[in-house]
Amino acid sequence: MRKITLYFLPLVIALLTIILTFYENLWIEFFRTLNVPPQLPPFSDLDAISKAVDSKDAGFNPYLNNPFDLKGKTYVYPSIWIHFFELFNLNQSINFKIFNFITLYIYTFIFIKIVYDVNQKFFTLIIIILFLSSANLLAIERLNIEIIIFILIYLLAISKNNVFKIPLFTLAIYGKLYPLFSVFIFLKNKKILIFMILISFLILFHMKEEINFLIKHGNEVALNIAYGVPTLTKGIWYYSMKFGYFINDDNYKIFKYIMVFFASIYALSLVLINFNFGRKEIEENFNLDEKLFICGAGIFIGRFINFSNVDYSLIFIIFTLPYIFNEKFLKFKYFLIICIIISFYSSFFEFGDRYTLNYFSMAVFIHSIKIFVFSYICFLFGKVLNKHLEIKFFK
Repeated sequence: MRKITLYFLPLVIALLTIILTFYENLWIEFFRTLNVPPQLPPFSDLDAISKAVDSKDAGFNPYLNNPFDLKGKTYVYPSIWIHFFELFNLNQSINFKIFNFITLYIYTFIFIKIVYDVNQKFFTLIIIILFLSSANLLAIERLNIEIIIFILIYLLAISKNNVFKIPLFTLAIYGKLYPLFSVFIFLKNKKILIFMILISFLILFHMKEEINFLIKHGNEVALNIAYGVPTLTKGIWYYSMKFGYFINDDNYKIFKYIMVFFASIYALSLVLINFNFGRKEIEENFNLDEKLFICGAGIFIGRFINFSNVDYSLIFIIFTLPYIFNEKFLKFKYFLIICIIISFYSSFFEFGDRYTLNYFSMAVFIHSIKIFVFSYICFLFGKVLNKHLEIKFFK
C-alpha cells in the first residue's frame, strides 16, 4: 500500500494539475478558492523562461528587450535556465507540458517520501496542512524555479557520494544563487567543505554581471506574504515615506545594509549559543534528518538575512521538519511547528489598505511569527553543526 501511495498519488496530483492548465477559467477559480492569487498563463513563472527563449530566438536580448513575454517584462532569472530550455526545446508546448508534469511528480513524491521516512500520523497531518497551504500552492500555481531547486537540494541531501553532491550543489547555485547557503552539507569533510566554499565564491565571481543585473532589477516585496530583512526594511521605508519619518530615498540603502549587518550578527549569535569551539566528540552518523535540516535551514537563514522573499520560498523549511519533529528534548517544538504553519498561510493576513492600523497590526503579528521561526532555526542550526563540525584555532 505504501509503494502504491508513494508512486501513484504524485502521478494523480501531477496529472490533474496538468489537465487543469487546459481550462484557464477553471484554473483561475480553483486557485482563487484556495486563497492563492492565480495568474495566466498557468505556471507563469516557468512560462516566462519559455517566452525569454522565444525572444532570444527572434534576435533580442531578453534581459533588455523581451517582446514575447505576455506582460512585456524583461527576463529576471540566471541565464542557465535559458540554456536549459534551449537544450531540451522546452519553449515547445508539448515539451513544456511534459517537463511540468515530471517536475510536479518529483516534487509531490518528495513530500510523500518525507512523510514515510518519519512515519508518524501527526507529522503526516502537518505535511498535508503545509502542502495545501497558500505558500506551497502558490509555488505550484506559478511553478516557480524554487520547486526545481527544492528537488536539487533534496537530491543533494540524500546523495552519499561527493561525485554526485558536488555537481548538484554547483548546478543549484547556478540555478538561483541562494543554494550556496546549504554548503554545510559537506561539513563531515572539512577539506571538501572549504573547497566548496571557495567554489561558491568563484561561481559568484563568474556570475557577477548577472548578479548585479538581478539585484538592480529585482523587487523588494514589502507584504505580509513575504519575509526577510529587506522585506521588513522596505516596509519601514513605505511607512516612513507616507508619514514623513526619517527613512527616505537618500538613506534607505544605508539603513537596509545596516539592518542586514545586525541581522547577520544576531543570527551568528544564536548559532554560536549551541556551538563549542575546540576539541570535542564528533558524531560519526550524519543522518538524513540532519542533512535535510542543514540544507533547508541554511537556505532559509541565508535568504532571510539577505533577500526579500515571497512566501513560496518557505518550502525549504519542509526540510527542517523531520529533525524538529523527531528531536525529543526540543523546547517549544510544537509552538515552532504552529508558527511555521501560520507563516505558510500568511496570505490570510494580506488584505486591506496597507496604511491602516488593522494592516499594520497584522503585519506586526505575521512578521513577528516569521522572525521567531528564523530565530529558533538559527538556534537549532548551531546545535546540529556542533554535533558534526570541529573547529580548533590552536592544536
